[in-house]
Parts: sequence; structure tokens; C-alpha cells
Amino acid sequence: MTISTFQESLTQEQKLRFIKAHREAFEVEPLYPLDIFQDFITKINGINSMEASCKIEGDRLQAARFLAFSSQQIERKLAEILSFFRQVESRVYVQLNYDLLQKFLGKSFDFSKVGIITTGVDIRSNIADSSLKIHFRIDDHPEKMEKIETALALDGNNSPTLRWIALHAVPLIGFDFYLNGRSEIELYCEFTEEQFQQPHIQAFLKQSFPPFVLEPLEVSSVFYIGLSKDNPNPVLYYELKDKKDLLSYFLINDTAQRVHAFYQNQAILPSMLVGVAQQELQKTRIEQIRLYYYQSFKSE
Repeated sequence: MTISTFQESLTQEQKLRFIKAHREAFEVEPLYPLDIFQDFITKINGINSMEASCKIEGDRLQAARFLAFSSQQIERKLAEILSFFRQVESRVYVQLNYDLLQKFLGKSFDFSKVGIITTGVDIRSNIADSSLKIHFRIDDHPEKMEKIETALALDGNNSPTLRWIALHAVPLIGFDFYLNGRSEIELYCEFTEEQFQQPHIQAFLKQSFPPFVLEPLEVSSVFYIGLSKDNPNPVLYYELKDKKDLLSYFLINDTAQRVHAFYQNQAILPSMLVGVAQQELQKTRIEQIRLYYYQSFKSE
């Protein structure tokens, strides 16, 4: 066995272990197409890191949620992802709609300027609520403004304020492909810790949000705002530098506590992502929240 073959084998085992630990901890059922995704992700090369997450709604836990990140050979990676999607479509009742993706990419998309591509799944017992995912990070793309304008048009939101924010702060665009043929696009505004210190960004955030929304920025490296017409209440995402800080800033319910307790004892990255709507932060106890945890695979 060559060194490169050994490294690929080791990384496959690491990815499989990460997925299986999450599945076992939260008793994730083998709903379609989770096993196909697991097989695809563990065998494909060029995955830098993975995310496992749980969406908590009261005492309900949605845990069949994974995302894989790659920064290598983006165009080839997209072809591999779409091959996986076609495999999922082999079931008679599954239908995926690629119209939003095709219109966003256009006829001459420069993949060499995409920093990261992701693919993932959010699988539910109701097939119509299950989705496959793709995200593109386009910080340095020469057509970034044009692509954001395209994404805004595809989302169908004509708010001048939203357009201004998106053009100045969106580096990440995501697509959800539901298995019943529905599709959605979402834009993610991003403010880094360095930007938190800039007076004009501070002024914008203070004008846009009450103090309790901004308090977790004290321990965050990045703050995201998810913009989509399908989310009337934007999801706020906090990238905490240390997952141990979660309980100091978010008053989560028992179900979320169980998720977080599991990940305190896992050999994963110290950071985590928290997704929550503003109105949840106003409650004495948060009942609806998304918790995201990460593992990196440096041998690939």
C-alpha cells in the first residue's frame, strides 16, 4: 500500500467514524438516501472537513443532517456531487429540480474562483421535507456582484435594503434540492470578528439588532445572517470560537442540552455554529435552534 493510498483509507475511516458516531448517538434511522450519502462521502477524495448538526424544535430532534466541505478541484467536485444526486434520483418517487442552480451558474461560470463547495443532506421521515444541499463560497469571484444579483433575482426578494446588505456582505450562496422537486436558494451575509471592530459595521449591527442578539459576538469569530424569502424570520448564525461557550449565551432546552452534552466529549474541532431566529433569543428558554459540530480531515 502506497502512502497516498494509506492516507485515503485512513481519511475514509475518519469520515465514516464521524458520521456513525452522530447517527448512533441520536438514533438516526436509515432513511433514504442517508446510506447512499454516507457511502458517497466516505469514498470520495478531497473532503477537507465535515459538519454534523441537529435541528431542535421543542422535544423533536432532526439529526439526519450532514455537510461535507471541499476546496479542491471545484468543477470536478460539482460533477461528482451531481452524480450522487442522480443516484438519489434513481428512486421512482424522487424528483430534483436543478433550475435555480443552472440559472445561477449560467453558461460560463468560473469555478477556479470558488473557494469552497459543500454538499450535504437534511433527511426527514416525510420524503417531501428531505433535501440535498450545495453551497458555493465566492469571495474572490470576478463576477461576484453579478452572481449575487442573480441569486437575489432567483430568490424573488426585491427589498432595496436586502440588496444593499447582500452586495456588501454575502460570500456564500446555498441551494436546497427537496426530493419532491421543490428547490430554494439562500444567501448568507457574513461579518467576521475583525469586522465587528469596524465602526460602520458596529453601527449597522446596532441599528439592525437589539443588544441581546449581539451579545454572543463577544465569543464568536463569525456572524452570519441567512437571507431567503422562505424564511420570513432570518436565521442568525454564530460561529463560536469554543463550543464550551454555548451555554453561557444561549438558554437552550433539554433536547438541545442532550445534543451539546454528547459533543463535549468528542474529539472534534473546538468551534461550533449556532443557528437561531431572533424571536427565539427573546424567550426565557430557546425551543427552536440548530447546533452544528465539525471534524477536519487534514490527510487528504
